[in-house]
Amino acid sequence: MLVAAGYAVLVAAAARVAWVDWRRYRIEYESLAVAAAAGATILCIEDGGGVLLWSAGGAAAAMAFLALLVRFRVVRRPGAGDWALACVCLVLASRNLLLFAALLSVTGLGVAAAYAWIRQRPFFRSRFPLAPPALFAALAAFLLPGGS
Repeated sequence: MLVAAGYAVLVAAAARVAWVDWRRYRIEYESLAVAAAAGATILCIEDGGGVLLWSAGGAAAAMAFLALLVRFRVVRRPGAGDWALACVCLVLASRNLLLFAALLSVTGLGVAAAYAWIRQRPFFRSRFPLAPPALFAALAAFLLPGGS
């Protein structure tokens, strides 16, 4: 029962973060922290503390690699809140990273195209809110069975 409530809190907090980012271009850190805490608690209960530490370490390594790519101007700098969002999404998606990457690619491109079309901007040449596709992909990877 407690784990089911944790899942509900996780989904509600993730939906809140995605909605606020879509409407205001801001990552609401309070809701993101609630989603991170709920996800970490569920991950620790279901898979153990070692898996949680391994997931957090992998997310930190991925973010360090992204920071190097930004530093050497290989990729554009993400928005300020997108760094924390990416960390939380990577920890949540640690159960099934391949599904996360595939869904984020498809939904990210879809949101970028839809957003450019709605705002009448050049396709794939303007910024768009990252939280809706990233959290959708992370939650799908977290909630769906399978993976390692």
